[in-house]
Amino acid sequence: MASLENSLKTVLVVDDDLTNRLVLCALLKDFGYTTIESENGEEAVCAVEKNYIDIVLLDVMMPVMDGYEAAKIIKNMTDRFIPIIFLTAMTDEDALVKCIDSGGDDFLTKPYSHVLLKSKINSMLRISDLYKNIEENNKEISERNLQMQKEMNVTKKLFDKLSKNDMRGDKTGLKYSMSPMSMFNGDLILTEKNQTSGLDIIVGDFTGHGLSAAIGAIPVSDIFHTMTKKCFAFTDILVEANSKLMDLLPTQMFMACVFMSVDRINNVLSIVNCGLPDVYLYRNNRVIKTFKSNNIPLGIANITSSQFEIEMEILEYGDRMYVATDGIMEAQSTDGDMFGLDRLLDIMAKDRHSEKLFEMILSEISSFSEGADQSDDITLLELCHLKNVEYERGAEFSNEHREANNWSMEFSLDIKSLRQFDVLPYIMQGINNLQPLESGRTSVHTVLTELFANALDHGVLKLDSSMKSTPQGFMEFYQEKQKRLESYDEGHVQITLRHELSKSGEGGRLSLFVADSGDGFNHKLVEQEDKSEYSGRGLKLIKSLCTEMQTMGRGNTVMAYYDWGDMKP
Repeated sequence: MASLENSLKTVLVVDDDLTNRLVLCALLKDFGYTTIESENGEEAVCAVEKNYIDIVLLDVMMPVMDGYEAAKIIKNMTDRFIPIIFLTAMTDEDALVKCIDSGGDDFLTKPYSHVLLKSKINSMLRISDLYKNIEENNKEISERNLQMQKEMNVTKKLFDKLSKNDMRGDKTGLKYSMSPMSMFNGDLILTEKNQTSGLDIIVGDFTGHGLSAAIGAIPVSDIFHTMTKKCFAFTDILVEANSKLMDLLPTQMFMACVFMSVDRINNVLSIVNCGLPDVYLYRNNRVIKTFKSNNIPLGIANITSSQFEIEMEILEYGDRMYVATDGIMEAQSTDGDMFGLDRLLDIMAKDRHSEKLFEMILSEISSFSEGADQSDDITLLELCHLKNVEYERGAEFSNEHREANNWSMEFSLDIKSLRQFDVLPYIMQGINNLQPLESGRTSVHTVLTELFANALDHGVLKLDSSMKSTPQGFMEFYQEKQKRLESYDEGHVQITLRHELSKSGEGGRLSLFVADSGDGFNHKLVEQEDKSEYSGRGLKLIKSLCTEMQTMGRGNTVMAYYDWGDMKP
């Protein structure tokens, strides 16, 4: 009995003998198949073009076009698999081999067994169905791959924007190389100009590889750029990034990182190493300082800003800082050996051309691992402390155009507020929103920072700036500052800002008053003293940036004027 499944299959019968066609078509009808007839190879080719043929039963010797030629054409007409069974009276091996070589999938010699014919047809149709399933699956996979590639391209553009502040260049002293294992990088480098005209840099390494590892870069990048531009302390930035990663990432994922900040006003390097390999300070062709990891990676546990261990070092012009992720040390050769820390240090010890050290390290790693599969993302960064730096215009702080106006604001902070609250970012944000000081914003922030630091450090906390006369003393100064902030019960700082437009309206004067509860000092005597290289430059710096500066009272009140536009001298 014919099956419904067979009735959906169409068999093309090709034979120049009418009787053979009639007998074969009747037999196939009994088997449950639909048939189409052709008298020669040319008609067979036309039938395949016009109809959906599931299988072809093809005679060899025919007029106009024989079976060999027809089989070759049919096989090349479509990517779909159409089985061809040759029906031939020839029995010699050469003729049968020619059937297969011309595109036939099987053959039967006449007279053929009806049972064997049915068996071969069913076998070929099962193979055809298998091919069809494979083709459909391949098509579906191709479509999914195409869609995935489109999504990957969109995602890659998003991640590429994370590096919008690429400040590499000879005039900035910054170089870095990132070699990801896949399209997406688990390593991260973020750079932003800070308010001292130096750079704040994050070098990060997320657990894992590819997209899952790179996904944490989005919130970290947003937090870093936004908070740096708003003048937040870098420990506050790390706290916020840590909190965000804990909220977003699964337990097993975290980010080892180094936060490096260069203060160009005081020539001080500050580093917080949270789980990355050692950071090296290179001077006069040798490593003079190693900054080890003294903090846990971000995204593991809650951390307060005071819990971060910060290392500081006085910089000299020409110093170079090197930060690497563990992908460098774990780079493998074809023999399975790791590049290792000793090889890296050996290059630093032997190289006598510091300006080429960065390229030398990368070259040695490339030669060592040539021919081997990359096992991790590889990142290396070098920052040279230049005497003069120059950034692209895109690196400057920008703000939408606002009209200047008259305004004032006042902050009074007691010791508890000073201990818990960093007011400067919020004051600067207020100034940015109120005042079109595009070219002078860095100067205003520097003045405000120095005035506030002077009031808090020397007025309220009674710290001696001479402690900063050595690199070690610089670190001890900030450690002692933290201790006194936490232990003092009394003290306050008052900040008043007032802006007045000039009569022409094309400029104005920003007045800054900072007073503290301290005992004050003999400011006339201090101005005459010869200060050390590392301390005592705050008041001089304020004077150099402002139109006028006055120290009043017993030395615990400072007033500075910053003029801009047509009022600027």
